[in-house]
Amino acid sequence: MTPASSELPLSRRPAPVGDGDVDAPAPDESRLARLNSRRRRVARRRRRRWQRLLGGLLAVVGFAAVVLTWYLFVFTETGQLMEHAALVGSRIGSRFVSAQARTLLRVVSLPAAVALVLLIVVVGLWRGSRRRAAWAAAAVVATNASAQALKYWALVRPDYGLSQRSDGGNTLPSGHTALAASAAVALILVAGPRWRSLSAWVGALFTAAMGYSTLVNQWHRPGDVIAAILLAAAWGGAAIACGAWRRDSDDGAPPPARLTGLGTLALLGVVCALVGAGLEVRTWRDAAALAGRADTFLAYAAGSAGTLAVACLSMAAIAALTSVGSGRR
Repeated sequence: MTPASSELPLSRRPAPVGDGDVDAPAPDESRLARLNSRRRRVARRRRRRWQRLLGGLLAVVGFAAVVLTWYLFVFTETGQLMEHAALVGSRIGSRFVSAQARTLLRVVSLPAAVALVLLIVVVGLWRGSRRRAAWAAAAVVATNASAQALKYWALVRPDYGLSQRSDGGNTLPSGHTALAASAAVALILVAGPRWRSLSAWVGALFTAAMGYSTLVNQWHRPGDVIAAILLAAAWGGAAIACGAWRRDSDDGAPPPARLTGLGTLALLGVVCALVGAGLEVRTWRDAAALAGRADTFLAYAAGSAGTLAVACLSMAAIAALTSVGSGRR
């Protein structure tokens, strides 16, 4: 007797299930995969928008803080008295570190800046992050160009008889510190997600060391140094806001380390900010009578603590913003 299946027409026979069809996704599974992919794209675009918004906010706050620093410490007589006291206090014990500070200041020069920009571009191209490399180089150029423009053309220094220069010219912001801070910002921008915390630490310490070197050698006052760091951070925020991460994505990169390192860096910045703010309040209150050795040293300590605080908080903020867009922690 012929089996029933053999009596069916060939067009109605069920298709045999072969080994090659076992892994074929069902229609529902394919639709779910497309839906998940669409959700990931939407979430990625949302993170990018937040990243650019926060970058723009950092830029606005940074530029405003530069102007505020100039107004408080250069334009007002009380601020100039405080800065003068810090400059006098920086001579206390300077002989122990001035030689090393002068060596660091000699290393950072215009040829070093050109070499830095080229190195940033090379690293970015090597990592396949051409857009970020271009924006990092642009941040370096913009920071140093605007520092010179602000110092010599835009900002003025009223004459209260406290200038150390014969022409009484403005020295805010510090060019050497601006170069170091812009290098730190660029390093964070081109670093991979795994290395951003380390890059922020290296950048903050290098920037603080450069700023302190200008203080201990009486090249600049604390306000000059702080304004230079804020200026570099503002241009770094502008680079992020303008879309440094619009096409480059970290989603395919290995998962970075958690943000514990950035949290520690930010905490160090907050502690230094509290110490510096407390000393600055005392200095501001007694600005007219800062004649003693202890008074000038405390004014100098306030400026040094403020320098480290701004360096740590700025670099931690930029590194944290780069992680907002990648969606990885």
